[in-house]
Amino acid sequence: MKLGINKYSDLEQSEIIHIFEYFDFPLFFISKSPCGMYYLNYYIEEIQDNVDKWLFCRISNKERIDLIHQKISVLELLNRLKNKERLYYLFIDSNLNDKDIELNVELVNSNNFDHESFPEEDFYVEYDYVTDTEFFKVEEDILDSSKFKMVLKDDENSHDINLDLFLNVLSNLKKSLNDVATDIGNKIMGNKSEHQVNLRIDSLQPSSFGVWIRTEPKDTDLFEVPEKSLSALFEIIEDIQVKNPIEIEEQIEIDESFSINTVKSIKKWLKEISDNEFSLKLEATTKTEGLNKVVSFDRNSFAKLDILTKILEDKSEKYTEQINIEGLLTSINTSNNRFRISTESIGEIGGKMSTDMFKRLKEDKTLQFRVPSLIKAVVEKEVINDYVEDEHSVKYTLIYFEQPVE
Repeated sequence: MKLGINKYSDLEQSEIIHIFEYFDFPLFFISKSPCGMYYLNYYIEEIQDNVDKWLFCRISNKERIDLIHQKISVLELLNRLKNKERLYYLFIDSNLNDKDIELNVELVNSNNFDHESFPEEDFYVEYDYVTDTEFFKVEEDILDSSKFKMVLKDDENSHDINLDLFLNVLSNLKKSLNDVATDIGNKIMGNKSEHQVNLRIDSLQPSSFGVWIRTEPKDTDLFEVPEKSLSALFEIIEDIQVKNPIEIEEQIEIDESFSINTVKSIKKWLKEISDNEFSLKLEATTKTEGLNKVVSFDRNSFAKLDILTKILEDKSEKYTEQINIEGLLTSINTSNNRFRISTESIGEIGGKMSTDMFKRLKEDKTLQFRVPSLIKAVVEKEVINDYVEDEHSVKYTLIYFEQPVE
């Protein structure tokens, strides 16, 4: 991950917005760069005259809010940042006069991690010296997933909808909710959630075209994955409506609030709605207080889908590389130009011969394959991961080979 701050001058231009610990100078604080990026700064020690060692990391606005709302402790956040390979040691030399010098940073990993650089005991931030504010824990009231409402409305506010569109919207809603549930399960249990979120139509309502939906099973989930998943889905829809592109992107790139699969399925769900010029409204009540929560996606938000498209484009990749392999040639078809090789390093691969090799094979009768037989080869590997068009492939092209003389 790129820090976004590279020089001493970048540090000087940043603004300290929260100070949690202070003794002669700020020891633990959050700064904000001129372009709106947030950074955690945690003082460790002076390692030599005028050279100080800090923990330093870019964090998202959501992580900042979770910290001051006491939804996450300091040690918990630091460990998460370290495990995600986002945490750095920053060495500041106060004697330097040239502010264009590159910052001296080291990624914190298992080789250089110093346990004493982390606090001995865990704690929550309790006070901000910048705003003179005392912090208190903000309890999260998740949504009740046993019954929530989805309302679709066209320009005429009619009470009907194309059946295929309705089924597609429901199917995409279920896919989005389950992708969010997978993300939630990964965070809570460290692996994919075993409980899929199933949906049932509870009842219809005459206003526009509304439908009450409930999740199954009704059995209590100790981790409340369906409730947390629905709450997160509401939050994502609200973020698309009110947040700017940088804030939305950093939730994926920085704190990894949701995965690329979730972005892909939500974009598909909302695009189906916008392409048919419908608006969407979701309504639910909180589980504890029974407060009403409403989020919407309408014409004012349609253009925001470009943000999700850009994220998917940035995550997409296409590259080729040449690799040397050794293995057993198990199949060759000189008519259809196909081959298969079994290797220990990358498993069994198959593909086509290059145009030049295939032409030589047709013209040079001395160029022959032995099957089955050991083979050393050079293959070109082409990888395509296009998250916008949902195209994913790995292709192998045989460009050179040799087989031992038997």
